[in-house]
Amino acid sequence: MSLAVGSSGTATAGRRSIYMNAGGGMSSSPYTVETESGESYEGISEDLLFELIGELSYPDNSFLTVESRGSGDQWYVVVTLDSDDRLEVEYRNPEKNEHRVVPGGTASRIASDVTIWVSSVVPH
Repeated sequence: MSLAVGSSGTATAGRRSIYMNAGGGMSSSPYTVETESGESYEGISEDLLFELIGELSYPDNSFLTVESRGSGDQWYVVVTLDSDDRLEVEYRNPEKNEHRVVPGGTASRIASDVTIWVSSVVPH
């Protein structure tokens, strides 16, 4: 796979973005995205989440996880596709005593909601 790196430091392979630091290595993003099939990304974008959610398939690649890197605040989001092709999102942030499950939704709505939620829990 070839990557094109723009002036913003973002390497792009198709629509997927992998954030690079100025030295050319992977960034130290405070969170990662990993699919059940083993794809892993540092940082997220709404477009990337939309694409990854669209690639979910039951039973072999039925979920993706967005989570904090390292120790400390162990927040996470899991997007799951069930055997009836229904999506469900689980949000967990122990620091704020938040744990909720949201059934249903479209890939675009979930990608937007997860991006907004993650930006609200990640310190800037």
